[in-house]
Amino acid sequence: MIGKVNDDFFRKAILPHTGAKAPQLVIGPQMGVDAAVLKVGEDFLVIAEDPIFPGPTMSPDDFGWITVHIGASDVAVMGVKPQFMTYSLLLPPGTPENYIAELVKSISLYAAELGITVVGGHTGFYSAVNVPTIGGITVWGLGKGFVTPAGARVGDDVVITKGAAIEAAALIACELEEKLLAAGIDRKLVERAKKRLREMSVVAEAGIATAIGGVHAMHDATEGGLARGLWEVAEASGVGLKIERSLVPVPEDVRQVCAHFDLNPYEIISEGTLVLTCDPQKTAALLAALNEAGLEGAVIGKVLAREEGRYWVENDGRQVELVPPPVDRFWEVFFNALALKNDNRTAAELALCRELGEAVRELKAANIAPLIPEIGANLAYCLPEARDLKDVAAIPGRLLRFKGQVVALGEPEMGCSRHMGGTILLVREFFPAARSVINLRYSPSILEACNTLGLKVASMPVPEGYRQEDDDFYRDLRRTLAGLPELPDVIAIPDRLNLERLILILGKNPGEIVTKVKALAAKI
Repeated sequence: MIGKVNDDFFRKAILPHTGAKAPQLVIGPQMGVDAAVLKVGEDFLVIAEDPIFPGPTMSPDDFGWITVHIGASDVAVMGVKPQFMTYSLLLPPGTPENYIAELVKSISLYAAELGITVVGGHTGFYSAVNVPTIGGITVWGLGKGFVTPAGARVGDDVVITKGAAIEAAALIACELEEKLLAAGIDRKLVERAKKRLREMSVVAEAGIATAIGGVHAMHDATEGGLARGLWEVAEASGVGLKIERSLVPVPEDVRQVCAHFDLNPYEIISEGTLVLTCDPQKTAALLAALNEAGLEGAVIGKVLAREEGRYWVENDGRQVELVPPPVDRFWEVFFNALALKNDNRTAAELALCRELGEAVRELKAANIAPLIPEIGANLAYCLPEARDLKDVAAIPGRLLRFKGQVVALGEPEMGCSRHMGGTILLVREFFPAARSVINLRYSPSILEACNTLGLKVASMPVPEGYRQEDDDFYRDLRRTLAGLPELPDVIAIPDRLNLERLILILGKNPGEIVTKVKALAAKI
């Protein structure tokens, strides 16, 4: 898992352990609340803490900008102006001094632009650190009042700024520009997405909203994106939500970047997207003020009573429950950025591997361990025009059974499975619609379950003397396929000396395979 700890662990292992009680503490650690609030004299002190790390190729100037703005945003969304900060800069041994000097200078410059004073911190080299990292930036400010994510009121308008997936699109475009261009995405759109790096802040709009008044709750949509940000406001406030999907801005550059990597723009990290609820009588003034400042704002829904539910209204009118995503899939792409840069797969091959990876994750979640043979299983999926093994994706280390669970050794790659790759290529000689295959354990009960499910089962002949080499297998498979009027769902492989008995499940895509295998697992 990458990113924040899950909600259950936070509640059980972290939230109960917060040191001594203090009468000055007004708002302490809570899920979805961006900062703490303490009463200091006649004022409220709002204080927030964040780690910040750079993208693999991020300049020290950009790193300095996001450090200041991400830290300051968590204070600004509480309705208080950020005024002071400290930061801890952790560096790998050997980091060039000119890099450090430029980063420190940039942090100072962008802090000054926001009126923030750097009052202390720490800088040092550590062998455990792999990239320059802000181990923690602490930002605070004093105000006469504050806003929290827990203040949403029934009847409020729900407003967001900029749109969904701002941070995710910016970081991907900056790190994977060549991949996006190679996929045919317009250069202007890629450049626009890159520029959104300097939109990863809600300091300006939070300040505007506070000045306009009538704002009851504010929150920035960080990990888990807009979906989680909305849910956290609702959860903290104890209210329901009605959110119109069609009203949520998803800029075209963001949409295309997300689509290329099969990322849901509503469920991935979006620092720079302010989520707020406000008195409907103040909405027009707020939108006008945002527009005057060059910031897009949009009303996307209403706050409801808790018993009315929390839901998206889809474009076709369906209501779908609004829940936080279990994981922010952005991290899968971001932390593999450097590896992807050296990846020579075409856009079609990347899409093929992504689809295969989703099928593998679904099979693991369904826990099909009883169907996994001793030698392991492999799931293969080929391109529509596949001619040889390099056109077939599979798992390089197979799917194995380990302590009653299914584990995958590696992510899908092209050309890494000789046996399942060769099998699907041969099947396609007779049935070109077939593009996917998996090998599973054989047993009489498994074969009986296949028949019970109504799956079309074909059986290969028992080889002479029960001896079968690779060439013999493909010869016998060819003969079996030649005698079939249609593509079977299952091919049973016979007993062979020193070889485990197996079945093959065939399909037009991994989704078909998953459906058949899950149904089979449920029957045995």
